[in-house]
Amino acid sequence: MNVTPQEVIHDLITRPGLGMFAWLCTVYFLVALVFFIWAMRSGQMKDLETSKFDMLEDSPKKEVHNNG
Repeated sequence: MNVTPQEVIHDLITRPGLGMFAWLCTVYFLVALVFFIWAMRSGQMKDLETSKFDMLEDSPKKEVHNNG
């Protein structure tokens, strides 16, 4: 049973499940790529270490005042 690339492409286009899956994967990949490029350009990936150490530092505790 030999399957040609044209038959595979035809099946992807004509079968509603496979075609929709392929298009959704493509759209998802493009959206993820756009957000990744945005994050790199805006500096979101420059300092990944500081935030995890900031949460470990002891911050001064706020006093809770009960009015009652």
